[in-house]
Amino acid sequence: MKTRHILTIFALSFVFGSCSSYEETDAIPESLQAESVIGILNPRSRTSLDLSRNVVWNSGDRIRIFGATVPAGAVYTTASDNTRTGIFLPEDEQKVVNDALRYAVYPADAASGTLEASSLTVDFSALAEQSYYSALGGGTGISALPMVARSEDNAFSFQNLCGGVQLQINDYQSLGIKIKTVVMTASGGEQITGQASVDLESGTVTLGSDGDRASVTVNCGDGANISSGGDLTKNTGFVIFLPAATYDGFEFVITDTEGRCYEIATRQAVTVTAGVVSPLKPLLLTLYYGSANCYRTTGAGNVEIDVTPYYTFDEKLTHGNLKCLNSSGVAVGLPTQSRIIWQQPASDESGDVISTPSLDNTTLRVPTTGKKGNAVVAVCDSEGTILWSYHVWVSDAEDIAWKNEALGNFHMLDRNLGATSTTQKDPNAYGLFYQWGRKDPLARNLTAQRPSGNPYESEPSALEQVLEATAETGTIAYATQHPYTRLLAVNDWQIAGSINALWGNADGTIEEGTGVKTVFDPCPAGYRVPEELAYAGLTDKDKGNCNNQYGHMFDVDGNGTTSYFPTAGYLEKNKDVIKYLEYRGYLWTNVPGETGSYYFYYNNANLNRTGLDRAAGCPIRCIKIE
Repeated sequence: MKTRHILTIFALSFVFGSCSSYEETDAIPESLQAESVIGILNPRSRTSLDLSRNVVWNSGDRIRIFGATVPAGAVYTTASDNTRTGIFLPEDEQKVVNDALRYAVYPADAASGTLEASSLTVDFSALAEQSYYSALGGGTGISALPMVARSEDNAFSFQNLCGGVQLQINDYQSLGIKIKTVVMTASGGEQITGQASVDLESGTVTLGSDGDRASVTVNCGDGANISSGGDLTKNTGFVIFLPAATYDGFEFVITDTEGRCYEIATRQAVTVTAGVVSPLKPLLLTLYYGSANCYRTTGAGNVEIDVTPYYTFDEKLTHGNLKCLNSSGVAVGLPTQSRIIWQQPASDESGDVISTPSLDNTTLRVPTTGKKGNAVVAVCDSEGTILWSYHVWVSDAEDIAWKNEALGNFHMLDRNLGATSTTQKDPNAYGLFYQWGRKDPLARNLTAQRPSGNPYESEPSALEQVLEATAETGTIAYATQHPYTRLLAVNDWQIAGSINALWGNADGTIEEGTGVKTVFDPCPAGYRVPEELAYAGLTDKDKGNCNNQYGHMFDVDGNGTTSYFPTAGYLEKNKDVIKYLEYRGYLWTNVPGETGSYYFYYNNANLNRTGLDRAAGCPIRCIKIE
């Protein structure tokens, strides 16, 4: 499979084990047998870690010692167990090395060939198959990592020939993804697991190029959990050991327990330092279905919706057209059922907006009846769990030209997302509600009454369900599987941790060109949620009429072209009511704030671009991607 994604490596690194583990060392015996040697582990070497993360030798560890007179080497063994200093004795008393300058290799079987000056061939083949470790800690088995030492007396201080990288993957959607295997390949063909020449004086490894030995496989057994939720500071990962060297880069093929294969590669060369594990930048793994979340049509016919299972590692969460396939190239996770979640005709229509949808492999066909209105349909697995859902919008929406000094010339739809009218004081012009960052609309009560005064509350739609956001429900996975449920919260419905990139402006900036269309964007294909600058320059030219016409007629291009902006109100963040219906207007932007997100606000007195908690529900007006 061709690698399509890239990742970068952090400058951050850490040595094997904790620094405090090396403040003490085991005492060196005062008297030793003449033929014995002392093996000392320094902070960047080890055969294993104990539960306190101390670097230790274990009973039965074997080293091979070389000298000019014994170029083939002799094997020495230790009976020391769980000690940082080991006493090694020759296995064969007839085979000892007494040269003034001696070299040692651990493990003994890794030494291959004979010593030539200070060079020796070392076998790294044991690295080809590695067990899963999320981080270094007590019990980490690292006995396959070769070490070398030189000595002019009996004390050998070993240094590692290997380092590592830590591949970090975050299941921020909280889908419960488990990883089965990770295969890492050196992009330049550097042999990771073959035999390599090592300078025993410096510990420098010289790698050859052998495509057959350029890969390492990490086996995770029944499956390894990866970090989940939106807190990217709590990342575990996959520690992968390899010879210390500079590599052109790495390519990864990651397979989960469902059989999906994901591919990613480093952006630049990577230097692996002996005794150091360098964490790679955390990856956001996104699973989704189809290339858009909203499909717009004007009348009767069939709407064809792409329901292909995709994935992306793009930190901006954009659609990369990477299908979820297994190692044989067969799609994994195809939906097997479809159903209507809700539908709502315009208030001046009657009957259904859509008929029963049908699923044909990766295409969902939704028959529209010709009635104006909105519907949400979903695709499900064999057990009926919703995998993804789509908004079908039957309306005569058109583009309207905009111009402002901040953003320049652009186009925006002439009505709010979900609206079927642009007529003043018509509830069909108000559009649907969205919680910030969610892709699915919440139906509007088209018969709701304008409140007469405080607390300015109106009845919400009966098609909407509400539930308190908790650690279990306040996740992207739950929101995806329950598109009809509004999650009530004090601030943000994302209890598991806020992801700022959901609507295409991860940095929260308001500069020009900060918007991208993400896989969670609720707008039709070719449109996206706008940035704040889209509303810059609008003025209160008719604010005196706002209360009478239930909105503003804004001049959008400075040349007298007007567009109706209804005062459609908003859904209260932690209460099941519409607030300020036909008194105030709120439109989400793609800009996430520190605690909430930004919206464009207008009434009969003010225009503002300010913040609102993400659990609230506001309309959206989509900007065209040009």
